[in-house]
Amino acid sequence: MARITKDPEVRRNELLDAAVQLFGDKGVERTSVSDIVKQVGVAQGTFYYYFKTKDDVIFALVERSLAEHMDYVNSVAGRSGEAADRKLVAALLERPALLPNYRDFLQVLHHESNAMIHQRFVSRKITAMVPPIAHILEQGVKEGVFQVEHPAETAEFMLTAVLFMFDPGFFDRTEEEIRAKAGAIVGIMGKLLGTELPAPDPARSLFEL
Repeated sequence: MARITKDPEVRRNELLDAAVQLFGDKGVERTSVSDIVKQVGVAQGTFYYYFKTKDDVIFALVERSLAEHMDYVNSVAGRSGEAADRKLVAALLERPALLPNYRDFLQVLHHESNAMIHQRFVSRKITAMVPPIAHILEQGVKEGVFQVEHPAETAEFMLTAVLFMFDPGFFDRTEEEIRAKAGAIVGIMGKLLGTELPAPDPARSLFEL
């Protein structure tokens, strides 16, 4: 049988997809490199061409998730003809359609053994999201919708509040508690900005996973 050669990025993503699914099903500790390559149907050497260890896979999953989410946030910030208040809610409180294996990725990220990776991920996500969120706030000021003197600092404040407050890796909340806090956070942010913000789309809300 002829050997199938794939684009390196395609093969790398296949390994990541297999790993995150196995990590979610079996746990990181119980998943071996052999399990991952068997799932993809490649030789073990292929894995080591892309990654040195399983930890490298977790870091790569974090990077991929962050890049995918930032593509979404930047696309929202760059939309033409859309009001700033709707953009802000979409970028800050909504997400794109669930990506493949997203739930499994969250399970991996929130596992206690990955606490340092989790903290680094949240910190990097806040830093990466500040510029596009600040850009939206600046648009809102120009439109006369937002009353904001320090867009970058306000963006960082809101991001820190949302990403930590609703992160199950930091707080163990019931669904009822999450819904109650989610209902309050939109009003709180609206008062911070001097306006009334629209509610998040229930189908895309960060609070409905």
